[in-house]
Amino acid sequence: MANYQIIKTNSVNYHLFESLPEILYPKGSERFRLGHEPSELFLEGCYVLLKDNFPVGRFAFYENPELVYKKGKCCNIGSYECENNFESSKKLIEFAKEFAISKDYSWIIGPMEGSTWNSYRFSLNHDSPQFFMEPFHHLYYNNQFVKSGFEAIKNYTSNLVLASNIDSIKVKELEELNNDLGFTFRNIDLEDYENELLKIAKLSLEGFTSNFLFTPISEKDFVAKYLQMKSFIDPNLIWMIEDESKELHAYIFCIKDLFDSKNETLIIKTIVRKRESNLKKVGIYSIFKINEIAAKNGFTNVIHAMMSEDNFSTKESERNESKKYKEYSLYGLKL
Repeated sequence: MANYQIIKTNSVNYHLFESLPEILYPKGSERFRLGHEPSELFLEGCYVLLKDNFPVGRFAFYENPELVYKKGKCCNIGSYECENNFESSKKLIEFAKEFAISKDYSWIIGPMEGSTWNSYRFSLNHDSPQFFMEPFHHLYYNNQFVKSGFEAIKNYTSNLVLASNIDSIKVKELEELNNDLGFTFRNIDLEDYENELLKIAKLSLEGFTSNFLFTPISEKDFVAKYLQMKSFIDPNLIWMIEDESKELHAYIFCIKDLFDSKNETLIIKTIVRKRESNLKKVGIYSIFKINEIAAKNGFTNVIHAMMSEDNFSTKESERNESKKYKEYSLYGLKL
């Protein structure tokens, strides 16, 4: 019988946590294209499961005081990795469960790096190629969570559309309609990137408040997070809509799929609209405008990335002759 031990890592043994993916994935795996490393915000600690003194599993434990699900206090486990062995995954998750109970939590939600501002969700299939900013992991993690008592509490989808599905007349009509209301349309200014991010932060923190499991972060933390992305940003792919006083009412954030070797794919990362705004038909406008932007910049495919299956963006995506590209789930465990 194997001898199991779970340790909380520190500066001396953190390498056991950090290097585990190199043990669990083959060299050259898509897993290593992006990090999956813990976020410092809300992080309680990083834990490693040892089997006969050899690392076989890990998770990061988060305590976000603002996170509530079904009126219950929640904690998170993220950065989850484990060998394909149910006894090992059960030991790992049972430890997280008992630890959460000792801290009076009602739910564990995962995988999530502390909040929905960071990486969360498991992919349900790898039938289509991984795209930029999309997590990659072993698919059997879903089964390990479910067999340990987790249930899917939210499902998400990424859809693929052809950039050739353009209605430039509709785009022009909607721009003229909103111009008449005092709105202007422009690209993000990378020369003033930090101030632009402050505008985007303010709108995002307001616009996302009704999103599932939303918790606030400071504008400072938002700006710091997206400052790191500046080198990946093409200003032609980010569209901002302002009123006469230069207040931001909506933005469309797209990014090139850096994993597409053919350079044919654009990713819609975010579309946000000010809750109390007289902008007209911004959702319909955004979908057609993005296709127009994509076509003008040489892209043939557009991915509507990781949308909640029941939200407005998904419905608009489906109206745009999209096809399902990837599916994901977020899990919860009632304690």
